[in-house]
Amino acid sequence: MRPNSSEPRDPTPAIAPVTERTPARLRLGIGARLALALAAVAAVIMIGHGLATENTRRAVEALHSMQIEHEPQARRAESVMEKLADFDRTVVEYLQGDHQSAFESITAAGDDLDLAVNHYFNDAPAPLVSPEAVQLRIELAHHIAQGSKLATLAAKRADWVLRRQVLLDGVQRRIAAAGGTGVALVNEQVLLRKSLSELGTTLNAIRDNFGAPELLDGKEKDFREVLVRHNAELARSPGRAWLELVREDFGESVRLRRAITAFDAMNVPARRSFVEAGATLTAAAQSQLQAPARRGLLEAAARAAASAELAEQTLTTTGIAVIGVVLLVSLLLSLSITVPVRRLTAATRQLTTGNRTARAPRGGSAEIDELAESFNAMADQIAQAEGELRAHQTELERHVAERTQQLHHLAHHDPLTQLPNRRHLATRLAAALARATESEQRVALLFVDLDNFKSINDTLGHNFGDRVLQAITERLRSATGPRALLARLGGDEFTVLMEEVKTCEEVEERAAALVATLQQPLLVDGRILSTSASIGASLYPDHATDPDALLRAADVALFRAKELGRNRFAFYRPALYDAAAQRFRLEQSLRRAVEAGDLMLMYQAQVALHTRDTIGVEALLRWRKPDGRIATATEFIHIAEKTGLIHELTGWVLRTATEDVARWRAQGWHHACVGINVSPMQFLESAFVEQVSTALEAAGLPASALELELTETVFQTGAPTIEALRRLRALGVAIALDDFGSGYSSLTSLEQLPITRVKLDRTLIETLDSNPRSAAIARSIIALCHGLGLEVMAEGVERQEQLAVLAQYGPVGVQGYLLAHAVSADAVVSEVQEAALRARKMLAALDLQPRIMRA
Repeated sequence: MRPNSSEPRDPTPAIAPVTERTPARLRLGIGARLALALAAVAAVIMIGHGLATENTRRAVEALHSMQIEHEPQARRAESVMEKLADFDRTVVEYLQGDHQSAFESITAAGDDLDLAVNHYFNDAPAPLVSPEAVQLRIELAHHIAQGSKLATLAAKRADWVLRRQVLLDGVQRRIAAAGGTGVALVNEQVLLRKSLSELGTTLNAIRDNFGAPELLDGKEKDFREVLVRHNAELARSPGRAWLELVREDFGESVRLRRAITAFDAMNVPARRSFVEAGATLTAAAQSQLQAPARRGLLEAAARAAASAELAEQTLTTTGIAVIGVVLLVSLLLSLSITVPVRRLTAATRQLTTGNRTARAPRGGSAEIDELAESFNAMADQIAQAEGELRAHQTELERHVAERTQQLHHLAHHDPLTQLPNRRHLATRLAAALARATESEQRVALLFVDLDNFKSINDTLGHNFGDRVLQAITERLRSATGPRALLARLGGDEFTVLMEEVKTCEEVEERAAALVATLQQPLLVDGRILSTSASIGASLYPDHATDPDALLRAADVALFRAKELGRNRFAFYRPALYDAAAQRFRLEQSLRRAVEAGDLMLMYQAQVALHTRDTIGVEALLRWRKPDGRIATATEFIHIAEKTGLIHELTGWVLRTATEDVARWRAQGWHHACVGINVSPMQFLESAFVEQVSTALEAAGLPASALELELTETVFQTGAPTIEALRRLRALGVAIALDDFGSGYSSLTSLEQLPITRVKLDRTLIETLDSNPRSAAIARSIIALCHGLGLEVMAEGVERQEQLAVLAQYGPVGVQGYLLAHAVSADAVVSEVQEAALRARKMLAALDLQPRIMRA
């Protein structure tokens, strides 16, 4: 073994213990010792296992005997007992009842009992049958026959009762047919024959009483005496044939009644005898069938329990023996291991304290002896490893220094464009302002923001957008030159820091050059893109004297450039800061209003002139200010669009309006629908269509109950908006083009947008009744829309003269203060009815005026 070349070697103490070899002798390893111990434990376990297996076998045999022989006998005996009880109960219930139940239930119960008895005596394993058990089987068969006989007689009795009742009812009808109920005279008197009356009275006494036989014998005797006493009269009328039929039927009923009486006299003792026989047979079955089976079951269970207990004792004894052997083996094994390990541990402590000459004595088990040998070899290598470790530490420190430089670069530069980031810019800006203060020079700061860059990310993807940013970075580097600092603050925002600025005109020229540079077509991945940028600039010390204020001033100027239409440059002015502060305050107030629920929806009715009915309402967003003033949407909607609050507002308007429409439909306005104004920014949200669908589904409304109103500015958001509109139309949502006829309205919007309605702006309607050119323009637009299959809605109708002109232009809807003001949701149902009524009255008056003039 080679010592470490960097350290001197001590030739005697360190190496000698390693090179000396002890005489070879047999050493058992830990595994071999464990194997011997496990063999001893296994021997004890096998002995105990043999004894426990034998006892378990006996227990299993006892359980098998109990399951195969005794348990089936016990179950069959129990079945005989149950079926005997069921048979007795069925027969007794039949005898005690009105015998209307099915006689087959007794037969079925008897068959079940007979089948259970046969199973007991015939099924395997066959029971030990005693003479008493054989006699019991015979008695059970006789008992079944006796029960069936009693039930048969009870069924006959029920038939006798029915036949007797039929006979007596027949006699009663004959008496009644012969005049037993009297003959009505002209003067409302009834002529009643005494003979028939007596017969009817006596027969009723017999029919209404079925009590003691002696009482019925007397009643039946009375009836015969009445027949004898009036025999001559009755033979004349109703006649001898009638008299013979009455005597024959009555005699048969008397015979049946006596048979019933005789059965009743016999039934009670027979039923008692049957019940007593059933009880006796139950006791005999319990003693002759069930008791022997249970005794056998208990004896088998006792044998199984005894064998199981013996097996448990054997297992306990085996466990104790195993534990004893394990403890003994563990003690011996631990002593053979711990003593050499302690020696090895002592040598390790010496080595760790710096004694590089420490070595471990050999001995113990084969593994520990090998471990001591390896320990001694390890000690020889530690010195060599220490030298190598020092060399590696030097190399590691060098890598750490390089990595620190890389991290510093990442902390101060944008990873995408490798431009200085916000932190680096802040450092450089502070240093530039300090130099400018000393040299009394100016510093300019330009904020560059790409126009509509979000649409590139949304349509072409973020990866493509990153490559666009890299290409624009290279173009900005070329335009700014080496004297200016170009930084990226994040997203599509860049900053240019210019030092030693002489005049404001110099800054304006540089900003104009940047705007012109970014207007040039950009080629990225084979695509030619048209880009533009808005730039805001601030000047030190003219506009601010510290870095943060200078950044804010440039940001305010950038906002002004975007307000002026983008793709331009704007310099900071103090008035811009005041306007920005006002916008910030308005934005914060609007956010608080959204959270506090100070926004509300008002609804203005829309009336179709050709049907004179209300066809829907437009939702108008209002803001209830803390001073009680109600602000219209035009006062704050532009702030919501610029701050992103428009998405939250649109979601709230959608949910509230659809819930209100659902409530109006429930209140009786079954075709209620609502129009909602939507910002073009909303269509840039990929989930907007799903948001509309979810709101309709939550309110339980069809898509036709909603109309989305938008202006021609949707063309600014490009293809995503057109695609979203097509998806909305596919759902069934109506689309209205709002404010048509104002500004630079283009017919292209009518051709390209998937709209269903055009809403004429109030500026076109305002002079409709006073300016023939306005009327001609409105008439032409309405005719054009009708030719394209589009509906038309005129906004701002406030005078009857305007209504009169519009009524001549075909199917047109109107909206304005003339017919309806904006009301809250609770008043909409009544307001739409009143608006339709106002329209009908005004149009009726307009129709009447020409007639009056002609008259």
